Order: sequence, then C-alpha cells, then structure tokens
Amino acid sequence: MNPKISLKSQHCDLWAIVECSTIGKRPSMEDSSAFMYPFLSDTSLFVSVFDGHAGSRCSNFLSKTIPEEILKETQSSNALLPSKEIFLDVFSNVDEKWLEAAKSPRNEDGSTALCITVDLADLVVANCGDCRAILCQGGQTVALTRDHKPTDEEERQRIVIQGGTVIGGRLQGQLGVSRAFGNYEFKETQILSAEPEFNHVTLTCEVEFLVVGCDGLYEQFSNEEIISYIKNGLVNLSLEDVVRELVEEAIDRGADDNITIIVVKFDKAYKKLLKKRAKKQSGKSQTILSGRNGLRTSGKGISSSSSSKSSTSDSPPPEPKSIFKKGLNLRTSGKSSGAITNNANPKDTKEESTLIPVNPEKKIFLKEKKRESKKLKSEKTSFKVPSSPRPESKSSYDEDKWNKLKQPFKHDFFGRTAVTISG
Repeated sequence: MNPKISLKSQHCDLWAIVECSTIGKRPSMEDSSAFMYPFLSDTSLFVSVFDGHAGSRCSNFLSKTIPEEILKETQSSNALLPSKEIFLDVFSNVDEKWLEAAKSPRNEDGSTALCITVDLADLVVANCGDCRAILCQGGQTVALTRDHKPTDEEERQRIVIQGGTVIGGRLQGQLGVSRAFGNYEFKETQILSAEPEFNHVTLTCEVEFLVVGCDGLYEQFSNEEIISYIKNGLVNLSLEDVVRELVEEAIDRGADDNITIIVVKFDKAYKKLLKKRAKKQSGKSQTILSGRNGLRTSGKGISSSSSSKSSTSDSPPPEPKSIFKKGLNLRTSGKSSGAITNNANPKDTKEESTLIPVNPEKKIFLKEKKRESKKLKSEKTSFKVPSSPRPESKSSYDEDKWNKLKQPFKHDFFGRTAVTISG
C-alpha cells in the first residue's frame, strides 16, 4: 500500500504552482515547505523547501521564520530582490535563534534549506544542504544548486580544517549533509555550517518550468530525467497529475525517505512579459549607444559633436606668405588628394592644415638668378651707347661689352623653373 500523497496548487495568469509531498516509508514527516505569491510585487514569487532530520521541529520553525525575515529585510532595504548579503544575514540570524531555543530543552533537530525568489527575468537562489533546484529553459536542463555533502571535496576540506572528520560519507560518521540549520552538537565545534550558497540566473522568454525538491526525490531521478518526465507528461496531462505521478514513480523505484517537490510552470502571459522587457531593454541599449556616438548631420556631412568642438578650439594659426602661394593661400590636409582653397572654412576639417613645402634647390636657384640679374643690370647701366657714331670715337667703343649684351638670357625670369632659350 502506497503512502498518502498531499497535493496543493495555486494558479494565476503568470504561472501555475503545484506542491506534492509524502511521508514515504519514514515513521514521521520531517519535511516542510512554503511558497508565497505575490511576494515583493505582483510579479514576484517565493518558493522554499526544508528537509528536516532528527525531528520536524527545526524544519517547521524555518518554514515559518525564513520567508517572513527575507521579506522584511528586502523591503527595509528598498530592494526588488533579496541580495546575497540579505540571505547570509537571515540564515545566520535564524540559525542562532533556533540554537538558542534548542538549548532548553536541548535537542538535536536540524534541517536543510533551499529558498528561491523570482521576479520577472531575475531568479535568485540560496541553498544550504542537499535540497536541489533545476530549471527547464530553452529545452535545456539548468542546475541551480550544488549538493552540500561531506563527500564533496570542497566541503570535506572545510570540515577537516575545522577539526572534523568524514567517516563513511557522513559528517563525524553521523550526519549526511555538510551544511544545515540546527544540530546543536556540531555547531559547538563549527564543523557544520549554515551559510547558504548564492546563485543568480536570468530568465528568458524560453523558460518553461522550475523544479524544487528534497533529496528523497533526487535519489531516484537525475536532473535530466525529472525534466524529461515533466515535459512529456504535460503533453496530455495537467500539471497536478504529472507531479503526482512523478512522486508515485519515485516510491515505486524504492524511495524510503520523505519526498517534497514544488513545480512552477511559467505560463504564456509571463513569457510575454519577459519578451516585452527584453525588447524594451534592447531599445534602451541602442539609445544609449547612439547617444554615446553623438552623431549629427550638417551641411558639410556627418560629424560628431565632440570632434566639431575640438576643431573649433584647435583651429590652425595663420600661415606665412610664400612665393608659390601668393594670391592663393592654398591649404592641404593629410587625407585630401587635392588642395582646399581659402573659401573653405578650416573648422570643417579635422586634420591639421600645412603649407605646401618649397623645394630647397629652387631657393638656391632663385638666389643665383637674382645675383646674376643684378650684375648684368649694373653692367648695362654703366655702359652708354653713343647717339651718333663717329669715326673718331671708335676708340671708346667696347666690343666685348656689346657682345655680352647681344647674347640671349640663360633663364626665364617670369617662369617658376629654369628653361633653355635657343638662339
């Protein structure tokens, strides 16, 4: 005869929540759970599972205290979601309260704790113990937690550092978890920790459902098997029927521990909200990117506001006169293949303007030409041709000077370069 199965469900436009639990083959039910909707807002949900051991008093205490403390601390900090610091403080304070209450009469009740808060695209997880949460998103199985077992290498090292031992896969040969609330005996030596492990996951419009459960379920199924079982079952059955059959299958496979499972199925309305939110954020990011570029159009083309300001403040100084630029005042830029005339505004170009360089050889040539011209001119002015030639004045005639004047010039003084003039 199968043990009694308890089933609870809650539906809204955003999601459907189903909780299923059974005592299994244990003499008492030591699991506890809590889910709250709405939690911090109309789109916020809180889900938690507590797996007790050595009694049910600690798990029941946690299910009533932790959700209220997380809600209070998050609201007082004006946060939209509980942060890692909030989870750390709440878990530590609640554990101290329970240990204080467990002193008299002294009891060894303990419990693991797994708490999840969802608000639109944000999902945060705080896990202490071996309860497990998995997510089906985009057809993939996403593990949200890590089991805190004494056999885990990181946990084993921490236990050994605190002076504890791992015997037969158990803490001090007695406890099957390395993190938990309560257990007064192990807290005195600090080999058992109540510090949660935090995780933050982003949900997309491809999210399908979330599964939160204690180790009584996961001892019989792998993460992938549970996701596949629920997906295939939802084709023809309701969520309630699928979750119930999943628990019955775990019992049939030989589960003898308490079993508690909560499944959150995200409906189309919730996926539409995520899709709309993603589009809105995408639009904001494009607007921010465009604002950073600062592009604007003007009569001269496309330019950035920052570059135009720098051009205005860093305009080049007036250029010196040049024999090759007389009357032109030509400018040229580093990227331009042609010259920019002085009709163009120097503020419209970002590149620094430079003068056209003068060939040093031409400078030397001009100096030589000028000296030769002065020499010939002085010789010409010193010689006077007689107005009427007379026989008796032949002695004053200088044939060599006349021949020099009759010779053609070697250079063109009106050109820019040296040329040869033929006779």
